[in-house]
Amino acid sequence: MRIMVCHDGSQRSQSALERTAELFRVQNPEIILVTVVEEPLDATSQDEANFESWRASRGDSLKEAADWVAGHGLNVEAVLAVGDPRKMLIEATENKNPDILVVAGRGSGLLQGMVLGSVSAFLVRNAECPVLVMH
Repeated sequence: MRIMVCHDGSQRSQSALERTAELFRVQNPEIILVTVVEEPLDATSQDEANFESWRASRGDSLKEAADWVAGHGLNVEAVLAVGDPRKMLIEATENKNPDILVVAGRGSGLLQGMVLGSVSAFLVRNAECPVLVMH
């Protein structure tokens, strides 16, 4: 079984990863972690420096998540993509062909719990594979 987990370095995405590992452990899945860094809108040197810093930070959190998965005895692959999150995540599912895509729900509280984030909602509507939204 191949499970793709969207991981943005947030506590919500880490919790979704941990629950995924717990729920699917008996199937000994391969976990494919994906994070996406958006390119800067402007081409100024300050924006480029901020982008590189953000990319390095996301790369570090992706490595920590991959180490967590490996430390729990599961096979893991980590993918850091650059671009529009919607496009890059759909492309990742097309390239890696997971059995299921896991995304973290956004926010907390009653109203926010009823609303998906824009990326999550897009993936639910457009991904070719089943999408599991973890709240």
